[in-house]
Amino acid sequence: MRIRYFAAAAHAAGKTEERLDLLQLPGATLGTVLEHLVANAPAAAPVPDRPLLRRTTSLATVLDRCSFLVNGVSEQDHSRVLRPGDELDVLPPFAGG
Repeated sequence: MRIRYFAAAAHAAGKTEERLDLLQLPGATLGTVLEHLVANAPAAAPVPDRPLLRRTTSLATVLDRCSFLVNGVSEQDHSRVLRPGDELDVLPPFAGG
């Protein structure tokens, strides 16, 4: 399946897109895919911020706040079964009016 990250999710994931072989995750649901992504995400790196160092936001933290589209349709049910060929969009909250 194709996973696309947008805005803060892309920053936390360190990429805008990735592919995941669901054949290696039999019976995969939205929830298990998200758990897999968090488990395989690199640790948040330190970022120089003048006299102090701060850390970038972890993927786990961002995913807790995200909305998801599966094949272009909003999906919040983490028990939704995903199939090879599905497309998952990860959308963090957007600011603005």
